[in-house]
Amino acid sequence: MGSKLLLILGLLILVFIIVAIIVGYKVSAPRYTGPVSDHFDGSEFYNLDGVKPKGFLEMGGWIFNRHPGPWPAYHDDPPGPPPPDRVNGRTVRVTFINHSTVLLQFDGINVLTDPVYYERVSPFQFVGPKRNNPPGIRFDDLPKIDVLLLSHNHWDHLDIGTVRKLCDRDHPQVYCPLGVKAFLDEEGCGAVQEMDWLQSVVYNDSTTIHCVPAQHFSGRGFFDRNATLWAGYVIDSKVAGKLYFAGDSGYGNHVNAIGNQFGPLRLALIPIGAYKPPAFMSPIHCSPAEAVQIHMDSQSEQSVAIHFGTFPLADDGANEPVDDLAKALAAKRIPAERFQALKAGTSLVLN
Repeated sequence: MGSKLLLILGLLILVFIIVAIIVGYKVSAPRYTGPVSDHFDGSEFYNLDGVKPKGFLEMGGWIFNRHPGPWPAYHDDPPGPPPPDRVNGRTVRVTFINHSTVLLQFDGINVLTDPVYYERVSPFQFVGPKRNNPPGIRFDDLPKIDVLLLSHNHWDHLDIGTVRKLCDRDHPQVYCPLGVKAFLDEEGCGAVQEMDWLQSVVYNDSTTIHCVPAQHFSGRGFFDRNATLWAGYVIDSKVAGKLYFAGDSGYGNHVNAIGNQFGPLRLALIPIGAYKPPAFMSPIHCSPAEAVQIHMDSQSEQSVAIHFGTFPLADDGANEPVDDLAKALAAKRIPAERFQALKAGTSLVLN
């Protein structure tokens, strides 16, 4: 009887492994093919300075020894007011929607970063990190989006359902890192321009999009780790100034290079969350203290926090990133209003 139970258990485990492999293959994104560079070896992309994310063994060690901070029960906050259709001239309107989703409005252009309206950031909507609050702006209240910036293909940054809806509704110009275009093409998204680090593309007579390095990794399944690039962007507007979307990134030497090339920046969107435990997270996510250093090194005049308060992705609690940001700013004697963590659905207007 005991041997039969062991046999059944072994078969169940085997079936589970086979199913996991099949699912992991199915959700993996297409691999990029192209020339070798200083961050692509012909098969995989990698960070500058040899910085590597932790592997699956370290991930397993973290998952089985977690000490997560507190997150409150889901709070169904009311959405913020619909943003204006357009903002003209030099004024820049920044609306924090959730996680890394931000609406930038300036010079008659509407730019949306990493749109995520998923309930869970996972291949499945019944398991995985679940949102703690609704998006700050309802999807139907978004104005027509002209430009869509995608930093990489992780599930908490590339919500393909939302991207498809935006492409169908607004037909935006989509900018993404190398390799991500093939996945978007499969999903029926048009007007996609993929970019390499340090590549620039003219959007219109007054605005140029620069793709800049980030320190992270990529992958949607088990078989596409680092098969596509990750990046940040600098929007260079002759009217509104230079606006930096750091994407998802740890702190590294690339930040100084961005500041030296493009600074001073009028605005920077900088991640502050998913940084604990630092021994596991620090290569690919920055702590609030490192975010303040990014604010300084990038020569940002005004920064807004992203990548916090929506999905419990690491061991920092819901309020820790904002609290630690305030401490880090005070330690550097930087006024709190220079680097703000907006509530979902609220806006900051730069005149």
